[in-house]
Amino acid sequence: MALEEKREKRPPVTPMMIEEEAALRNGSRGLPPGPWAEAAGPRPRTTERHIAVHKRLVLGFAVSILALLAVTMIAVLLSVRFEECGAAADGPPRAGGNGSLSGVARQPHGAGQSPRPEEDARGGEAVEEEEEEEEEEEWQRRRELPPWARPRLPRHLRPLHYNLMLTAFMENFTFSGEVNVQLEVRNASRYIVLHAHRMHIEAVRVAEDKLAGGVRVARTFFYPQTQVFVVVLNRSLEVQKSYNLKIIYNALIENELLGFFRSSYVLHGERRFLGVTQFSPTHARKAFPCFDEPIYKATFKISIRHQATYLSLSNMPVETSVFEEDGWVTDHFSQTPLMSTYYLAWAVCNFTYRETVTKSGVVVRLYARPDAIRRGSGDYALNITRRLIEFYEDYFKVPYSLPKLDLLAVPKHPYAAMENWGLSVFVEQRILLDPSISSILYLLDVTMVIVHELCHQWFGDLVTPVWWEDVWLKEGFAHYFEFVGTDYLYPGWNMEKQRFLTDVLHEVMLLDGLASSHPVSQEVQQASDIDRVFDWIAYKKGAALIRMLASFMGHSVFQMGLQDYLTIHKYGNAARNDLWNTLSKALKRVGKSVNIQEVMDQWTLQMGYPVITILGNETTDNIIVISQERFVYDSDTKPKDPARGDNSYLWQIPLTIAVGNTSHISSEAIIWVSNKSEHHRIPALEEASWLLGNINQTGYFRVNYDIRNWKLLINQLTRNHEVISVSNRAGLIDDAFNLARAGYLPQNIPLEIMRYLSEEKDFLPWHAASRALYPLDKLLDRTENYNIFNEYILRQVASMYLKLGWPTNNLNKSLVQASYQHEELRREVIMLACSFGNKHCHQQAATLISDWISSNRNRIPLNVRDIVYCTGVSLMDEDVWEFIWMKFHSTTAVSEKKILLEALTCSDDRNLLNRLLNLSLNSEVVLDQDAIDVIIHVARNPHGRDLAWKFFREKWKILNARYGEALFMNSKLVSGVTEFLNTEGELRELKNFIKSYEGGAAVSFSRAVETVEANVRWQRLYKEELFQWLRKSLTQ
Repeated sequence: MALEEKREKRPPVTPMMIEEEAALRNGSRGLPPGPWAEAAGPRPRTTERHIAVHKRLVLGFAVSILALLAVTMIAVLLSVRFEECGAAADGPPRAGGNGSLSGVARQPHGAGQSPRPEEDARGGEAVEEEEEEEEEEEWQRRRELPPWARPRLPRHLRPLHYNLMLTAFMENFTFSGEVNVQLEVRNASRYIVLHAHRMHIEAVRVAEDKLAGGVRVARTFFYPQTQVFVVVLNRSLEVQKSYNLKIIYNALIENELLGFFRSSYVLHGERRFLGVTQFSPTHARKAFPCFDEPIYKATFKISIRHQATYLSLSNMPVETSVFEEDGWVTDHFSQTPLMSTYYLAWAVCNFTYRETVTKSGVVVRLYARPDAIRRGSGDYALNITRRLIEFYEDYFKVPYSLPKLDLLAVPKHPYAAMENWGLSVFVEQRILLDPSISSILYLLDVTMVIVHELCHQWFGDLVTPVWWEDVWLKEGFAHYFEFVGTDYLYPGWNMEKQRFLTDVLHEVMLLDGLASSHPVSQEVQQASDIDRVFDWIAYKKGAALIRMLASFMGHSVFQMGLQDYLTIHKYGNAARNDLWNTLSKALKRVGKSVNIQEVMDQWTLQMGYPVITILGNETTDNIIVISQERFVYDSDTKPKDPARGDNSYLWQIPLTIAVGNTSHISSEAIIWVSNKSEHHRIPALEEASWLLGNINQTGYFRVNYDIRNWKLLINQLTRNHEVISVSNRAGLIDDAFNLARAGYLPQNIPLEIMRYLSEEKDFLPWHAASRALYPLDKLLDRTENYNIFNEYILRQVASMYLKLGWPTNNLNKSLVQASYQHEELRREVIMLACSFGNKHCHQQAATLISDWISSNRNRIPLNVRDIVYCTGVSLMDEDVWEFIWMKFHSTTAVSEKKILLEALTCSDDRNLLNRLLNLSLNSEVVLDQDAIDVIIHVARNPHGRDLAWKFFREKWKILNARYGEALFMNSKLVSGVTEFLNTEGELRELKNFIKSYEGGAAVSFSRAVETVEANVRWQRLYKEELFQWLRKSLTQ
């Protein structure tokens, strides 16, 4: 139907609409009589009485004049009152205001308003602006910010309950809403200030909750600088009383990624639409007026009215559904427990579902596109969700708090997933899994995202951080439990002890080693500051600190402390000190006295991390010197806080240490290092013995040694590497590469360590080496002597590549193979061999691609498909690129779609890379959330790095408009495009671009400059030293 026809299809008349229409007929501009407002209709004029013109003539005339004057004054006052209400509630916002649906045509059905004469609207706005200016001047005289201009909401009101009624018009992507908020008054005030953004307010009413008698609204206005809506009352609200705030509004179901937005998919050639929410951290205010800060927990009763061809979902189960004759239905959901606005959620879609039930009776459903449900793509996620709820209930000793949990798989979403309580939303490629075409790596990714979001049902939803400065209290725990929960599902994978190191610890230390880093707990003053706290420091550093804490506390005591923390603070808010106090008490119960707050404040309130240096004392037996300093990649970079240089940083460090020799390693001892430099006696330290610090890498720090100790460790790895644990072998590789990159070690040490890998049969050290080599490779891949580095790496990989060979086609085998470690090791070695140009690896990849093209049957083993696709595209002609492009469009399996798209970025053909970059901004071709990955992968390709960098600068306004408000996305894009720029010219281009660009991401650009400066510095200081050693090594 055309838009005009849709307007004819009005919703059925409700009692509220009858009341409003009666009010309008009486001239009251939408303020009906009753408890909501004082009667405001026009009053009949007093007429002159017929009086005899005798003795009472003068007196009667005077009375008449006085009566007329009084009535006229009342009429004028009422007229001004109506114009003010109309300007605030009915008219468009002033220039620079919050924005609204422009014009009556874009309002949802039955707005219930008639247009005002233009001159009257201007008059109303002029009066309103004048009054607003007067009020602001009054606040200035008091030397205070008015409550609406403050970065946080004023504390004089507290929401107790929201009753929210929504009507979704999916034909024209608009919705109307009515929210009733029960308010408790803590301090008297005549202002109600709450968040509202990008919506059109139609009517506002305030009444006492129980007794009749409304509170008259003097005026309302938006204050866009803080995204609030202000209701100014004629009198103050009384302390300890409760009031009801009613707001009627409408807005768009946006074509973006935040608030209440729309997405679509194609089924049987027909495009279908859905609406879904993403409120975290500050976007609930785009969907309904609310107190959009985590501290304001309230209960919610939601009703959603939609066409019967759709279904609606929210945090709670549907209580009742009311069907109407015209094909509409209203779903009334059960009331929620106390919760914050950011994890409230709803969706309107025409998905289907499958369900299961936990032992404790929690109903778990997975909703997705009908074809995905029919194929069973959601079955894996559904089954592990049931098991994980049972795991968390047992681990935390706190039951899951809601009667149901829905998992919603959507085509478009800004993040991998969002933990809305009872309605978790996932982007399809992070939850749907087709066993016949999904690799172990993809299965692991899906598993860990689900484990993460389910942990949030306790850490985040049940117990919520007081404010965003401690967002790591939820994200750090969820990230840590990704590995603990996956170990529960797959005990033999050793995720927490091994994969955590490479995927979390080593990765976040790269970021946290920059001078432009920040503490894991950082001050957040206003909404614009909130986005920057959602980064890998909060997630990964938070997780690494939690892991270190669990290690030195003891896992059983740590678990007991978490159980107490959740029990004490459930349905409420908590800050980091609440956690520290609870954990300290848990330690006390087992007879240990450690002030957790004193220890952990140094790790959470200071940026960065220490490098511990252990030096043997040649003059005194068994005495070593242990020193600490802040680790930074570029010591020339000015510190972020000039008032304190890197020398002022100190940590209380739980250093575990062991002594080893050719055949044996001692049990570990713990030394608490709290000074810049300390002397310690180590028993049994003989001349041939070596020292090893940070056993199993449980600590969040790097360890450096004197050159003699490094040589002894390298010798040990070469002779019998198994004396040193798998975790420490991976840790030695990562520490050595990064210490060398920062200038703490000679450049040859990490490459000498790598030589032992030809005998390494465990996946983790290979994975650590591969990840450590990656940035070094990108620093060198455009240099004239790159082939020397390339040849050295190929020599280290060659023997293991020949030993392991290629996997056979496993289409008929179980997805989760018995030997995860072996298959991942084989994959890692094949990836290194193909990436660095092993001829056999290239031939094998080309053969597998050619077979696929000729037979149209994909027989490429699942676990190496991404490697084969990428290698084939880079080596073969344009026809292969076109074939992969065609397959990308035709496949409906989300896991396959992802790796096909990434493979297209591997081409050596710059024309194809440019074509792909331009196509990436077409949402019909590449999903919004995938476009960033396309640009970043082109930037990682040495043939496309300058193209991606140029494209990024030319399209910055478009990219920033699309992703600027979405957490992670802009910072991920800026980092991904710039992190491997390494010439003086590229550094100048970056700095010049930053001077001229418009928009946010200032923190990301500051970090980018520091990274590129460190790259340029490394090239200047260490590149030749590295090549000299490589030449010498290759000739030996």
